[in-house]
Amino acid sequence: MRSFLRTAVVAATSSATTALLFTACAIQSGQPAATSTSLSSSGSASSPQNSATSTVVTGASAGSTSSPQNSATSTVVTGASGASTSSPRTAASPPGAGGSIVSAGSPSTPPQVPIAQAQPLPPGAQNPAVAVYQQNGGSVVNITSLAVLTGFGASTQAQPQGIGSGFFIDSDGRIVTNDHVVADANQLAVTLQDKTTVSAQLLGRDPDNDLAVLKIDPSATDQDGQAIADRINPVTLGDSDQVTIGETAIAIGSPLGLAQTVTEGIISARRNPGENSPVPGAQIADILGGALQTDAAINPGNSGGPLFNAGGQVIGVNSSILSQSGGNEGVGFAIPINVVKRVAPELIQNGRYRHPQLGISTIALTDLSPQAKQQLGFQPNQKGLLVEQVTAGAQQAGIQPGTRRVQLGNQTIMVGGDLVVAIDGQPVATGGDLRGWIEDNKHPGDTTTVTVLRNGQRQDLMVTLSERPPTQSQPGP
Repeated sequence: MRSFLRTAVVAATSSATTALLFTACAIQSGQPAATSTSLSSSGSASSPQNSATSTVVTGASAGSTSSPQNSATSTVVTGASGASTSSPRTAASPPGAGGSIVSAGSPSTPPQVPIAQAQPLPPGAQNPAVAVYQQNGGSVVNITSLAVLTGFGASTQAQPQGIGSGFFIDSDGRIVTNDHVVADANQLAVTLQDKTTVSAQLLGRDPDNDLAVLKIDPSATDQDGQAIADRINPVTLGDSDQVTIGETAIAIGSPLGLAQTVTEGIISARRNPGENSPVPGAQIADILGGALQTDAAINPGNSGGPLFNAGGQVIGVNSSILSQSGGNEGVGFAIPINVVKRVAPELIQNGRYRHPQLGISTIALTDLSPQAKQQLGFQPNQKGLLVEQVTAGAQQAGIQPGTRRVQLGNQTIMVGGDLVVAIDGQPVATGGDLRGWIEDNKHPGDTTTVTVLRNGQRQDLMVTLSERPPTQSQPGP
């Protein structure tokens, strides 16, 4: 009996101590005390005070679970034999109150809980980000844009004006980054993983896709006179068309200038070209090829850095965030890597990327209210792009622009023109649908089939695409 009382006192003391520890952790981290714990190897799990906890322990031998006072706990313990015991209980229950686990001995025998020995996991087994960084950390660089200032006596001095990230795409020293990282730079400096800094040459820019390609000289040397060629480690490019919502996303870059920072999250969504947030003033970067949305922490300085999948392949280039505070709020966007595959070779070869355009200015019917559609003579469920103006190839192909002005609320639009409903057989409902299809599949000089509704009749028109004038650099972190 004395032995049992000693055991009960020790158990109650251990339970109270554990409850204090978990409560302190919850207060410090700003998280509620409700916890769900799962151990993939033998070990023990403790649940916080006054919390609803579900604990699963699996491993080579049975694990143990300690529940503090006043916690509702469901415990499943699985051993090597595969047998399991599930028993909801209240910690420190008095004898006879029920809910205690009793061994197969005498009814008066105190509960015997096996103590599992924790087995160390191999490096990287806990989280794919470990292996991704070990494999690719050396492929990610810090990029500093420099402004050359002229001082007294015509002396010049290069001063940092911005910091971003980038990554090697080949062993010749070519680096992909964002255009807005390098847009206003007089000089560029690249810092490698080992903190060696060398100058870089700008090979090409594409402001419309917010992409740029730089190059460093593999024969450049560090402060010890050693060539840096062996430190140029190109990444492996993935296929962004195969990215699925919910899969792991890992960002490496220099947020706020902190080089070689790793953050992890998931792919939260895929965003179409031209898609905007319904929150007033919160606009998604208008990336021509659409965007991968992630909740991996992205901050100013991450721009141009790679977004990896769990297999260590680059699936995107971190480009922008949607934020009302100016910092990370869990809504970041990356340019799909398939856009890089299409654009980068032309930037390397020509220094610029030629974008195709159809030559029409439109308004999407999805942007109009049902009453406005009815006023214009369209069915409420009708989708398409109402043509207001035409130029270039669209004008030559005979696409009809609007002929009269109509006031819809505080908006004036041109009506009476064609309604574009498809391109090359692909239905289009927004301007982003149209631009995205042309960007991903066509080049200037190509022809495309545009399907329009004119006076209620469908017509197919062949349009030769022209080159669209470039726009200014995209803003971003």
